[in-house]
This record gives sequence, structure tokens and C-alpha cells, in this order.
Amino acid sequence: MRQTLAVSIWSFLCFGAYAAGSSEASLYQSKLGVANMIRSAMLASIRTSWEQGTAAAGILEFDDPEYSVFGSCPFVSDEKFPLSTLQLAYSAVVRQSSDGRLSQEIDDALDGAALDGASAGSAVLLGSFTDSSRHDYWWDAAVAQLNFILNVAPRTSTGAISHRVDSRQYWADGVYMGFPFIAYFGAVTNNATLLQVAYDQCRLYRDALILDGPTGKLWGHIYSDDTKEWIDEGIWGTGNAWAALGMLRVAVTIQKTEYCTDMAPQIANLTSWVKEILDGEFAALMSDDLVPDYITGGPSFSDAASSAALASVAYRVAQIYPQQFGASYTVPAAKIRDAVLGNATNLGILQPIVDPLNWTQVGLLSTESQAFGLMMVSAWRDFIGPVDI
Repeated sequence: MRQTLAVSIWSFLCFGAYAAGSSEASLYQSKLGVANMIRSAMLASIRTSWEQGTAAAGILEFDDPEYSVFGSCPFVSDEKFPLSTLQLAYSAVVRQSSDGRLSQEIDDALDGAALDGASAGSAVLLGSFTDSSRHDYWWDAAVAQLNFILNVAPRTSTGAISHRVDSRQYWADGVYMGFPFIAYFGAVTNNATLLQVAYDQCRLYRDALILDGPTGKLWGHIYSDDTKEWIDEGIWGTGNAWAALGMLRVAVTIQKTEYCTDMAPQIANLTSWVKEILDGEFAALMSDDLVPDYITGGPSFSDAASSAALASVAYRVAQIYPQQFGASYTVPAAKIRDAVLGNATNLGILQPIVDPLNWTQVGLLSTESQAFGLMMVSAWRDFIGPVDI
């Protein structure tokens, strides 16, 4: 209840007089109840390593947007304590493995991913400058995670950081899991080298996974650098959403640093690659205003998870880069938004969704889809109202 009230107060303050006369803002206010149910259902779900980080990101954008990379000054403390995000980050550190990967140790089990744990890295590093009493705790955990992905994880023949620990593989998912954290660490520590590494990793993954699909250039899901063969050549909606989410965060993070002018070409490339994905995915939008699970190479059932993630990206780019992204992106985003929120169950669960552990099956509950829903609502809110609080 406290968090719900805080979100409602924040929304009221942001919109002010504008909200009273804005049908879009009024619509947003009317959907806050659904959004809070989506939030609580996400927190009630059992979370894997990548979902712990994705949940933390969704909570941050929804509850404490000033600290997300989309906020006006996200890399320093404004004296506000981002409680809900740090609660998730704390769990990620408690379950950190000895090699540095966050959110790993559950019943002595380690997942096989090299990058998934890093999805919580930004939330953990956030603690280092917003929770001074535990500064070393947060900092040491973030440094260990960074060291793992930069110096321990396998590399492909091109120098890309493998998404898997025991082999060299490109997964579209990895662009979200690891590279925004590298960029975020670079921004917090004023390290241009890390910003460039984050960009380079996005570029290498795109080079490996880009395909000519029926609706435009989109990404295949999984490619093995060991065998030089596709493991999943299908154009998976969530994989493309992960890639767009990740590249957008890297671009915006670079843009919020003093290196933004020198790195303008990198930012331009990243946003053009995001546009590429939005163009291809939105061209595949189906009659129910959701994108399919797979455009090629898999089943085409409607998927609210990837749809919500892509809508969140569309709202963000339309706000941040209005000359490059306009109504042709926000109109389909609004259609998706209405479909996603309209289909949410009375438990606040997004439906229909893909099973995150079986990409060709319909799922019942997915932490990542719930987080995508929060990201979509947050991006919509920031698009129709001022970002600065």
C-alpha cells in the first residue's frame, strides 16, 4: 500500500495541471491499479538469475524513475533511498557465486549463463551510492560481477563475451543481460573505456545474429561460435526485445555522460539498430495488437511479453529521440499497451505469454513478462509527463 501510494503521489506531482486536461494522463491514472497488480505478481514469482535483474530494472523504472538510466541525473544520489530496487539487489548479492555471478546460488545450483547474473549488476552498483552504510558491500559485489564478465567469461572468435559459460555462444538475450551493466559501471565511474566496451559488445552481437527477415532486418536467437552453426535461427520476439532493450540502455547511458559528444556516432548506431528491430517487429503486429512469439522459425502465437517490452522501447525512443521516432512508433505502442493491460488477469498476470524456459510454448507465469509490463507502463508515463521529478 505504501508503494502504491508513493507511485500515485509521484504521478500526481509529475502531471500537475497537465494531467487534469489530458485524456492520456487520465487513462494512465486509470491503469495504475492494473500496473500495481502486475508489480505485485512479479514480486510473488520465483525468479531465475536473469529475472532477478530484470525485475529490479522494472521496479526501478516504476518506483524510483529518477535513478533509472532514463532519469535526468541517474548516476549520483539525490538522497532518496530506492528501497524496493535495493531489496532485489540485496537478494542478488546474497546469492552471488564465488566467481562473481549474481543471483546464482539456489540449492547449490549454478546456471550455465555467463551474462545473466549481470542483469542485476546495475541495481547492485546503485546501492554503492544510495546506501552509504553498505557501500563496500554493494561495490565489492558489483566489481566481482564486472570482473567475471570482462575477464572470466569465454570470448568468441570476434572478441564478443559469450552468453554461456561452457561454450562460445551468441544469444540475443545477452545484449540486455550484460552490456547495459558494463555501460552503467562506466558511467558511474567516469570510465570511457567501459562505455566503448559496452557499445562494441552490442555491435559484435548484432553482426553475429542479424538476419533478413520477412518484415525487415531482425535478430536470430542463438548462434554457436564453436560450431559456426545456428542453434536457433528463428526470429524470436523476446530475443529481439531483449536486444532492443539492451542497446537502448547502452545508448542512453552513454548519452548521460561527459563522453556523449565524442561518442555520438556510437549512440547513433545503437539507436538505428533499435529502430531496425522496432520496424521489423511492429510490421509483424497481428490483428490482436500483439507480436508473434516467432516471426520465422517457431510458433506464431500472440505474445504479450515481447510486445510489452517492445512498446516500452518505442515510448522511450519517441521521448528521447523525437526527430527519429514519432507517431509511427507510439501508435503501435499504444495498441500493444491497451492489449497487454486489457488481457491482464485478475491476479495481475500478463497473458498470453511465452514460457521463458521453453520458447515455443505458451506460459502461465513469467517474471520477465511482468517486468516488461512495468517497463511499458513506466515508459508510457514518462512519455506523457515530465521526466524530471
